[in-house]
Amino acid sequence: MNAPVLAVRNLTKLFPDSSRPDALPVGVRGVSFDVARGEVVGLIGESGCGKTTLGRCIVRLQDADAGEILVNGIPFQQLQGRDLRRFRKNVQVVFQRPETCLNPRMTVAVFVREALRNFGIVANDAAARSRLVELANLVGLREGALDQYPHQLSGGERQRVAIMRALACEPELIVLDEPTSALDVSVQAQVLRTLKELQTVVGTSFLFISHDVAVIRYMCSRVLVMYLGVVVEEGPAEAVFAHPAHPYTRALLGAAPRIRPGPSDPIALRGELVLGDVRPGECPVRPRCPLAHERCTQAPPEFDLGGGHRSACWLSAVPPPQTVSPTEKKAAS
Repeated sequence: MNAPVLAVRNLTKLFPDSSRPDALPVGVRGVSFDVARGEVVGLIGESGCGKTTLGRCIVRLQDADAGEILVNGIPFQQLQGRDLRRFRKNVQVVFQRPETCLNPRMTVAVFVREALRNFGIVANDAAARSRLVELANLVGLREGALDQYPHQLSGGERQRVAIMRALACEPELIVLDEPTSALDVSVQAQVLRTLKELQTVVGTSFLFISHDVAVIRYMCSRVLVMYLGVVVEEGPAEAVFAHPAHPYTRALLGAAPRIRPGPSDPIALRGELVLGDVRPGECPVRPRCPLAHERCTQAPPEFDLGGGHRSACWLSAVPPPQTVSPTEKKAAS
């Protein structure tokens, strides 16, 4: 079996609150997963669950506190200096707002050509222009846009330029962090269609980060569901969406707008997320979960449900732990 393009092992990046040293710190805690060659993996969860932090650590915009990031078997987080610069071509990122990475003083052609030159992908200006036209056609960008500045482009065109810039490096993996959430719905649909077709053509692996269930369902073959910095469920998209095993996943899918009926037994989480309610060492969803029981005061392991589908919930154990009602507990005492 071929090694995965990306292997993340026990990745941790925490941001403790000095004013509340006993509170659960936000960030990412002990996340592990793989992205196979040519695979599109979705990372979904509420705002603040650690999705963007995880993505930034993977592309080395932030250094993790602990854990491993392997790209083609090479420990990416250990590379430094010239080795890191050369290796960066293998892992690229597309941000939510393209204007944050585009240079307003450069035309599209000059901006993307820098990437081609930096990594020695083209030999001369003629080869660079030919490659630019090829990339523009690939992402659905009109050729005339190559000689325009970012402010002369629409939001959808600017995002296509950001995707074009990432592809120019000929990467093994592209991390897309909410790449369409800042766009109008019609433009969002166009960009998503382009990404779907593009991935089929180039075969680059995608890690697609989003809070939008519909986007992940459309784009991804496998899904990771995050809550408070941990992966609570993962598996093939079809299995996770059709048979969500974790109460948080069921709540997330139940809250998403849809035309067709969702899971037959959707649930709603209680109240709002309050970090002070979560105790270290317990299931992070316990304070809000209507199905919580005594066992949930201990963090559950990942239970294998078959076919690559896993859930970090005690209710996924076989047989599931018994819930004791307050009346039964009082009678037993």
